Amino acid sequence: MSDLTRTQRTLHAQTPHRMARLYQLALADRPDEEFDRFTKSLARDSGIPGALAMSNAISDRQFFTGIHLPTADELGSVAEAEALAAAVGRVMPLEHGYCPETLDRTKALILPDVCMKPDFAGNDVVDLVGIRTYMGIRLMDKEMGIPLMTICVVGRDLRPMEDGRRMLAYMKERGAQGQYLLDRRIDALS
Repeated sequence: MSDLTRTQRTLHAQTPHRMARLYQLALADRPDEEFDRFTKSLARDSGIPGALAMSNAISDRQFFTGIHLPTADELGSVAEAEALAAAVGRVMPLEHGYCPETLDRTKALILPDVCMKPDFAGNDVVDLVGIRTYMGIRLMDKEMGIPLMTICVVGRDLRPMEDGRRMLAYMKERGAQGQYLLDRRIDALS
């Protein structure tokens, strides 16, 4: 385990608790209609053309409880939409994407151009899916005091650096809405 990054070590240490809680909340391994609707609006209102959006339950892997992929009309081709859907799916290894890093942060992660940060430019999703823009924020289980999920929006075109403040404000606002959905789910267990 010595080859793991600090983020990976933290994720591994919390995995048993996070996994148990996600299963208890029915968010670990099955799509959720409420989070699917939420991610559709998250992508639509993001200001990023052809955006993908996910609500991501992170345990020993990443599982997208809610996901929105751009339509063929948004992408300009049925073949491109089908290829993107095949590349993304609902499950992703922890090593792919930026949400595991986001889960370990207290603040939103905003990357108008993922290639501007060398340790993020080499991420597999840059090549597999063509991701150039990322914005994400974590959702907390306030009862257990651990982060459970993230919500994110990704795009295939880089954004100007000056767009970062708008992206941050957007993720804070939508993060509060995502947190409300998670809190409601947790409260229903009581």
